[in-house]
Amino acid sequence: MQQIDISIDDIRALVAQLDSTADVSEESLRHAMLQGYVCFEKNTDGRIVGMGWIFPRQTLLRKQAVIEDMIVDESYRGKGLGEKILNSLLVWAREQGVEVVELTTNPKRIAANNLYKKVGFRLHETNHYLLKLS
Repeated sequence: MQQIDISIDDIRALVAQLDSTADVSEESLRHAMLQGYVCFEKNTDGRIVGMGWIFPRQTLLRKQAVIEDMIVDESYRGKGLGEKILNSLLVWAREQGVEVVELTTNPKRIAANNLYKKVGFRLHETNHYLLKLS
């Protein structure tokens, strides 16, 4: 598991900017860190102001990874932190032998969409369905 001094309150504040209904627990964070790689970016005061999570999965066809929970604090956007986090996640994926990385983002998140395209992601036409089980 990654050794980093993290504040669950910092993470909750960040995630709330992405999804105000989300409830991040210490257990879910620990699980995410054990199942993949979480990149954190801190400001000069040591507060976490950006993060992203990537986790691998093996399909019948290839080793893939999924990026989730990419977020940079509103007051730190436009300073290159998102690209730094994304590149860190992609380095990790390459080191794990991942062949394909996927992510989903809201089309309204213009800056995020532009970042993903800049790094080389291409829009994949698909019907993405979700079923809430609880």
